[in-house]
Amino acid sequence: MQIREKLEVFRDFTIDVAKEKSSQLIAQYEEASQQELEEYRKNRQAELEHRIQLEEQKVRRQLNSKVSGELLRQKHMLDECKRQWKDKLQQQVKQLLKEYQSTQEYQDFLKAKIHMALEVAGKESVIIYINPSDADRKEELERETGAKLTISSIEFGGGIRAVIHSRNMLMDESFASRLEQEEIYL
Repeated sequence: MQIREKLEVFRDFTIDVAKEKSSQLIAQYEEASQQELEEYRKNRQAELEHRIQLEEQKVRRQLNSKVSGELLRQKHMLDECKRQWKDKLQQQVKQLLKEYQSTQEYQDFLKAKIHMALEVAGKESVIIYINPSDADRKEELERETGAKLTISSIEFGGGIRAVIHSRNMLMDESFASRLEQEEIYL
């Protein structure tokens, strides 16, 4: 073989080796690039998911805040309506009690409660109080029940209160007490 042929064989061989090496390097580069691209995509996807989660949490907090605010506003409105309703109901009840206190039925009620206090006291001494607004009925009630009545210095809305000192007992048949008890259940 002549030098030229040897050179040509050598050149072909080196070109083939270079092409093979080049193909390997390109394949490695493409593989590395593909891995980097895949890693970049994964990182980008994770970053986007994290941002979405943060934004979702932010929106949920804002929504919860608005819902809480609205619930609080509605609770205040409900409480105000309840208060107004209770006030109106109390006014109506007081008006009805006032009307009731001017009837004969109220007079009979007082007599029944005085008799009950006397019965509970038995032979023991009892102080029976009537409301200051019932002072004009005192003499008639004493005459009809045979009890000595005392006009209270404290307004209790009607009815009677009786004290049996020997038993340390208070019988409270006043309208004020009954209204207070009913108000607890409203």
